[in-house]
Amino acid sequence: MAEITPYNHILKLLEHKACLKQEIFRTTQDVFIRFKKQLENIGNKMRADFKEKDPDVEIRYSENGDFEAHLKFSGDVLVISMHSNVFSFAPEHAVNQLKYVKDEPSRKYCGIIHLYNFLADSLKYNRSSDTGYLLGRIFINAEEHFFVDGQSQLGFLFNSFGKGKIKQTQIVEILELAIIYCMDFDLLTPPFDSVRQITLEEKQFIGGNSGYATGKGMGYKFKTELDSLTMPTGKRVDG
Repeated sequence: MAEITPYNHILKLLEHKACLKQEIFRTTQDVFIRFKKQLENIGNKMRADFKEKDPDVEIRYSENGDFEAHLKFSGDVLVISMHSNVFSFAPEHAVNQLKYVKDEPSRKYCGIIHLYNFLADSLKYNRSSDTGYLLGRIFINAEEHFFVDGQSQLGFLFNSFGKGKIKQTQIVEILELAIIYCMDFDLLTPPFDSVRQITLEEKQFIGGNSGYATGKGMGYKFKTELDSLTMPTGKRVDG
């Protein structure tokens, strides 16, 4: 029997964590490929169904590398992106109280797919100061069980972690709800006093980038809202 030493313990931990993280990464990647395919299908269907109504409304699917895909529809873009790392949750998080996780604690480790809303012009004119809005986060473990943390219906329709693998119908529903939220979430003008003075640098930025730094929310900027939603609660486990 091998002597139990700190170094041997390190090797055991590495074997367990490395295998688990790789499995979660592969599972999340497989699910993300399905999300990309369904987003492309939705875009194709939207374009076919809408072209007779107004051919000038652009509906276009595109990919930006292996971990990001876009669906542009009129003035909005839905961005889906997969994080390359694996995450856990803080001890007080509700996930840790589930029997599903208590029975096998490794089930709490998840990959993440993010859903963002950006203005189409932010990407078109490369306005790097513009803000996007996080709509939801899909957490997926090694067993392909999932839940969604998000805005509106995304925040409560898909929160039964440990009740089954993610289905194609659920992927479509998540994407369709995200698209609806993008279109219902309007761009609001900021208060006059907040934009009545600009620096020369800002004026030059406007001339070269077609507009002020822009986002939806409460006027042009809503960084405090975005900060509160950007990352999951819990310690990161590097992937």
